[in-house]
Amino acid sequence: MQTPTPRQAAKRQSILQAATEMFLAEGYSGVSVDGIIANIGGSKRTIYAYFGGKEGLFSAIIEELCAENVSPLTHIDLTHKPLQEALTSIARVFLDVVLSSRTLALHRLIVAEAPRAPEAAKSFFEAAPATAYACLAEYFTWAEEASLIIPGDPQTRAKIFLDALTGDMQLRCLLGLCKSPGKAAREHLINETTSIFINGLSSGV
Repeated sequence: MQTPTPRQAAKRQSILQAATEMFLAEGYSGVSVDGIIANIGGSKRTIYAYFGGKEGLFSAIIEELCAENVSPLTHIDLTHKPLQEALTSIARVFLDVVLSSRTLALHRLIVAEAPRAPEAAKSFFEAAPATAYACLAEYFTWAEEASLIIPGDPQTRAKIFLDALTGDMQLRCLLGLCKSPGKAAREHLINETTSIFINGLSSGV
């Protein structure tokens, strides 16, 4: 495949950006290639040349959004941090990611389209939740080796901790029952969840 020219790359990106907002706002079934063209101009031939059609465009959008979501999580460094500092650090970043308006819109879209697009659903899960689980599990492994916490399954502990942060708060936001909670509400949840885990995992050392 030939390397795209700067002009072609810019055109492809402009299509992605415009179509992303349309898919997030209207869902997969609410967007058509004709609608995209009406919004940004150009021709069907251009979209088919770059993406192979609506489904290919949707896949490209999910891939880009997942990369956008996972970026903050890949930059977390918990190495050698005390337990409370490590848990608080990852909790703040994780909540910022999963409760952002863009991630919530993507989450709704993925849940609606998962039966039709299982690969997109897999990409979404591996981007944010799985990356955060792996990061925290790695820390728990180190913390156990350093005798900071009692022995146990690091992967399961990571899932329990992060899922405890999202259950009620994230579901309310996804259902449109509340807006994204402010800093005070997030910090309260983080402090309570972290306190429970520290009390439960502490080795007493």
